[in-house]
Amino acid sequence: MARKLARPRQQQQQRRRRPDTIAAPGGTDSPAYRHLHMRGLGKAPAKFGSRGYKTEKDVNPVPDRAAHAKLLLRELDVAVGKIDDFMAEQEDIGIPASKRGMSLTVLGRPGMELRTGDGRPASPRGLKVLNVRRADAAAAATGETNRGPDQATFFVTKSTVAKLQDNLDAYGKWGSHSPTNERQSKEKKPDNYWLFETGASIRETSLRDLWTDDVETFPKGKKETRWEVWLQASLQEFFMEAAGRLGLQTYGGPSEFVETVVQSIVATPQDLQRLVHQSAAVVELRSASSFSSGFFNLDPEDRKFAASEMARRIVRAPDDAPKVVILDTGVNRENVLLRSSLAAAECKTVKQSWGTDDHSGHGTKMAGLALFGDLEEVATRPGPIALETALESVVVSAPRPDGDVPARYALQRAVAIVEKKKARRIFCLAQTAPGEAENGRPSSTSAVLDQLAYNDGVATRLFCAAVGNVPHSLQEPYQLADYESRNVRFGIQSPAQAVNALSVGAVSLKADDGSSGTVVAPQGDLMPSSRTAARWLPPRTHKPDIMMEGGNFLVDDDGFFCRASKRHFVLTTSRDAPGRPLAVSGETSTATALAAGLAARLSARYPKYRMETIRGLMVHAARWTPAMLDHLDRLESEGRKDAWDEIRTRFGWGVPDTVRLFGSAANAMTMIVEDELRPYHRPTKDGKLQGISLKEMKYFRLPWPTDALAALGNTEVSMRCTLSYFVEPDPQAVTRDKLDRYHSCRLKFDFKQYGETHANAQARVNALVEDEDPATNASNEGWLFAQRSMGTLVQDEWRGQAYRLAERSGVSVLPIRGWWGELVKIKNWMRPARFSLIVSIAVPAGVDIYREVAIRAPAENLVEGGLLRTRPLTA
Repeated sequence: MARKLARPRQQQQQRRRRPDTIAAPGGTDSPAYRHLHMRGLGKAPAKFGSRGYKTEKDVNPVPDRAAHAKLLLRELDVAVGKIDDFMAEQEDIGIPASKRGMSLTVLGRPGMELRTGDGRPASPRGLKVLNVRRADAAAAATGETNRGPDQATFFVTKSTVAKLQDNLDAYGKWGSHSPTNERQSKEKKPDNYWLFETGASIRETSLRDLWTDDVETFPKGKKETRWEVWLQASLQEFFMEAAGRLGLQTYGGPSEFVETVVQSIVATPQDLQRLVHQSAAVVELRSASSFSSGFFNLDPEDRKFAASEMARRIVRAPDDAPKVVILDTGVNRENVLLRSSLAAAECKTVKQSWGTDDHSGHGTKMAGLALFGDLEEVATRPGPIALETALESVVVSAPRPDGDVPARYALQRAVAIVEKKKARRIFCLAQTAPGEAENGRPSSTSAVLDQLAYNDGVATRLFCAAVGNVPHSLQEPYQLADYESRNVRFGIQSPAQAVNALSVGAVSLKADDGSSGTVVAPQGDLMPSSRTAARWLPPRTHKPDIMMEGGNFLVDDDGFFCRASKRHFVLTTSRDAPGRPLAVSGETSTATALAAGLAARLSARYPKYRMETIRGLMVHAARWTPAMLDHLDRLESEGRKDAWDEIRTRFGWGVPDTVRLFGSAANAMTMIVEDELRPYHRPTKDGKLQGISLKEMKYFRLPWPTDALAALGNTEVSMRCTLSYFVEPDPQAVTRDKLDRYHSCRLKFDFKQYGETHANAQARVNALVEDEDPATNASNEGWLFAQRSMGTLVQDEWRGQAYRLAERSGVSVLPIRGWWGELVKIKNWMRPARFSLIVSIAVPAGVDIYREVAIRAPAENLVEGGLLRTRPLTA
């Protein structure tokens, strides 16, 4: 990818003068156009070879390799002392001889990265890596300064043990080479050399070694506990057989991934240890979870208008309108405001004994928010209330806290239930899965959400997911001190870390008149209980993606604790209808429902958009508020080099601007290019198929307002680009310390630089394309970010002189390797990867760039564009 040059300090300050950084200095014309929508515009070069390399940290050589080998060999013999006993039990339940064995754990040398190799749990040869625990990540999570050793757990068979013994013998003989001569020696290193060189000891695996959540959450008692067990998919039937023989109870259905299956079980630690030995199937253990709304319960406010008056003005949406699926506690459709938008047949549940009614009052509030937005604003608008969307409801949260349906399985069931009937849908998940990790790494629930969103890569789904709330109650109120650090102690809750989701945080947007007391959050700042990703360790996905209204808190008289402010919450529908049809709602669940409703209305206005585009445009239209940018100024004044990253972990990309979301202006044009590429193929050599390698990139010569931009000369203008795509997940890759292999593949974009030809732009990122002019002196200044994210939303923004933007009419979209490129037998490497590329340009008011771009757009690629004629622009 092109190197992103540092911006001068003056340019940074210029860019932050206003929150809507894509707006032109002279203001924006009234939006009057539909966004330009194109497909099939990209061209793939005949050959593609990615430019890039990977470096590894140096390893301090073992001083006495022969002695080290003898130590490891002795420990290996002790660790596998029970392997015959385990294999006999495994034979008794029918496990094939080639798959019988046991787990071993290797501890790394202190302060050194343990090299584990690339063996997958289902790998037919070599060491099978089950999980890897990095000491630096554990130390950062607990706040410790002295990191312990890395550790990795492997599965070994009798033949694997014999090979390890041979490898250790060969490794010990390498001790005759001095460290200096080693680097120059052409003699091949023995297998597993780097594992032995960086490893300190070997032992039999314990349950705690298989635990991949925070070690502090490992069950400490002897009583029965709910466990989430990750299994090798090929051994699932033997796991179930062994569990049955031990009298252990599984609950909920399985969740299947690439080579692993997740199953929930109730067992004591002792029984689970026996199950691990007998089944030979367990890859890792995690905390069990179910859904929880976390809503702060409030009584409804008195309002001056009656719900019945609003109901008379409602014009229901057309039959083919998009539906918002409320995955929650149920919805009371007897509320007069919801009745026409939610048929009785559209109220479902994942477990019949739960019923379809709203058992806690949360789901009905979410339904009203998704359908109407803030009812207080709707009530003040004259005339009919014309709805563009409808509702569906699925109960995914148990009526009791100890629900017996795992969150991951509830999601699977809910989607399967509603999709028996075809419709365009946006899924609203204002629930979180407490108990799952809050460190940004995939959980079973977030991986299931990613899998459901990806689907088959064509019929993709959009989930809006809440980032979760800081815990507080009447007994333990929210503390003002937590807001001073913007909730840095509280990580985003699962499943909002899902890379394919639109993850939603909460912001306080309502103005304060001072009559209620002292508010906690300044207008436009983080809603007091909204969680952040500040503690997530790199490499990480940047979350949340966007922010929506979530209300505010008031400071108590003691100046220490805080309470929710009804005046600053959002008016919505209540379960307690018909007697009390209105209620107030707040926090991240409210923000999520508002986001889902907004996305559904966008789908109604632009029915041909893919879900990748709907999600991408929601982020593309988001802007930071002045309060958010004040934080940026303060962080940079403190010398924080990670200031931009810090802002994004708190606020994502900001609050969607609904005007820009729904339409383009003459001087603020948005184009959407939907396309796909084939990331992988298997080339042939001498008539024989080779391994999987990267296949192609796509290059786009965009219809560009070249003449208008050139005429503006030195005038400051801006451009924003968003790349949105979905991936098929492999969550077990993360446990093996292969976070970059969680994705089926990743994508990135690279714009043509100022002073560069189209051929040069492609050659810079494609090793198999020759430069037209190798001596080109191109400039890439002006970018805000360097696209450093492990997510599936890649966004960057450019600001500079118009004549320089005039030459940036080309953009490459390139693949980055993921797990599809590792598995030949699973032929997913043959699939295409779809994506949406969204580009906006903003220039001073009065300059028409939209028409120039529309004229240049190839007719064969143009799906739609032109004047907005029938519907209002705002949400």
